[in-house]
Amino acid sequence: MKIAFSSLASPGWDLQTIIDNASSMGFDGVELRGLQGELHLPHSKELAGPSDVVRNKFTDHQIELVCLSTSATLSSKNRRELARQKAIVVEYIEMADRLGCPYVRLFAGEVDRLDNKRAALGRVAQALVSLVPVANRAGVTILVENGGDFLSSNDLWFLADAANHPAVKICWNQCTGMMNLERPTLSIPRLGTRIGMIHVCDADFADDGTLLKYRTLGEGQVEVARQIELLRGLAYDRYLVFEWPKLWQESLPNASATLPQVATWLKEQISAKQNILSAYKADKNKPKFASPQMKV
Repeated sequence: MKIAFSSLASPGWDLQTIIDNASSMGFDGVELRGLQGELHLPHSKELAGPSDVVRNKFTDHQIELVCLSTSATLSSKNRRELARQKAIVVEYIEMADRLGCPYVRLFAGEVDRLDNKRAALGRVAQALVSLVPVANRAGVTILVENGGDFLSSNDLWFLADAANHPAVKICWNQCTGMMNLERPTLSIPRLGTRIGMIHVCDADFADDGTLLKYRTLGEGQVEVARQIELLRGLAYDRYLVFEWPKLWQESLPNASATLPQVATWLKEQISAKQNILSAYKADKNKPKFASPQMKV
């Protein structure tokens, strides 16, 4: 497994500062979810220059551009709005192709008023299928993240199964899954090889799943260490991307204080000795009689 962080954690850093700090702090890559207040990345001046210049900023520091994350959703009943959201995804796919980025992330969305969840999931699935040829031609994988009204691994599994194409995978956020009272022991085995990327964060929750407070990795209720152990059991070798919503919650500790600790903790968990899980107790065919003693 490799580690990265989302630019949500560092809303004040420019692209070069993000890359420099990712390298010095021990990360393998970064996810871009906005740059210096501009959430729609195609409008970012730092990414609008020649693609080779942007690419070289990453390769010079041996840092990967892991994912371009959108605010797009695909659940709207309104055809014009759905077309607008799909156009945003296409714009990001084209940008990812230009920058050599393997993933574009979107959210499944929310259920419109006077709509129902089943119909909304069906629309999302149809929209994903229609985007597969675009993503496939660009060599980019679309990641669908749980959120909004689609929190569970069951919802995300349905979408990946409906698309049924390697150009569509899941970005699983266990912290969001906990809002649905879903533990990693259920979600990780269910999603399995359909997982393309993991968003990692920790928090405390109320009994009904309401998120109370973001916490340092390993100190909350998300069972991040257990999640990593389960992923290792699946031979998951892709990215754990730390998501720290400093952009939305200014009271959270800043990136300079948080990220070095995160990198160290994640590396320790990834390299920790694997517990052997087995139902084996003893040799069922062991002889019941005493072994004859050898005569000398």
